[in-house]
Amino acid sequence: MKQVVSVVNLKGGVGKTTTAVNLAACWAEQGKKVLLVDLDPQGSASICVGIMSKGRRLLDAMQKIIALPVVPTGVTGLDLVPSGPELAAARQIFVDGPGDEIFASCLRQTTGDWDCVIIDCPPSLDVLTMSSLLASQHVIVPVEASFLGLNGVRQMRAAVESAKSRNAELDIRAIIPCRAQPRRRIHWEIMDRLNEMFPGKVSPIIHENVSLAEAPGRGTPVIISARISRGSDDYRLVSLWLAEHVGLEEKQVIEFSHDELTHPMEEVSSL
Repeated sequence: MKQVVSVVNLKGGVGKTTTAVNLAACWAEQGKKVLLVDLDPQGSASICVGIMSKGRRLLDAMQKIIALPVVPTGVTGLDLVPSGPELAAARQIFVDGPGDEIFASCLRQTTGDWDCVIIDCPPSLDVLTMSSLLASQHVIVPVEASFLGLNGVRQMRAAVESAKSRNAELDIRAIIPCRAQPRRRIHWEIMDRLNEMFPGKVSPIIHENVSLAEAPGRGTPVIISARISRGSDDYRLVSLWLAEHVGLEEKQVIEFSHDELTHPMEEVSSL
């Protein structure tokens, strides 16, 4: 399986879900087929594309080790595996044994011709986050340009190194500075530190922008809710930069088997 990307940071409030949703939407806008997997029981990525879910069908799929429940979104080329609060039970159900490998098995059984799978992870190193890391080749770490954000990146690097003992392909592919305010001196201090820690892997910045804060309330990615805005421009630029780093500059389609089909629309309702 190729081009599976985990968007993760163990620190909350750094723009993780905003990055997962808007990268997925930008790549879809560029003609790629993208599957966005919401693996966070808060369900924020689902809400950001206008879909509400309890997370029951995703939890059921993982318990039965069958295909993930995929639904279309209002964004052309973008599909979603929705999540919700009931997925939190996975932290108890799969805490022992090889439970963190089950998600990868479910993903392999999921039908689709997507060019890329983007997984929005919880802001903690639990069984769900580890499941995502074991199913991925690429890790994207959104980070706030602050010293606390820098410490979160160090923790994330240690977590990825630990996961590589079970998934040798895994690597941090990009650091995405979010909520950036270049007029502040601390911004440039943090940027220098990030470039020292991850040479060649620090993306263009995502500026602090009101359009990004307003988009989730409208149930759409920023490139739809505010097509002409700093937020849209920033994520389009980052998506083009990142495509080269994860091998999406040319179409490389994921082929999944057709053993299991699910249709979860009875669970999901539009906002």
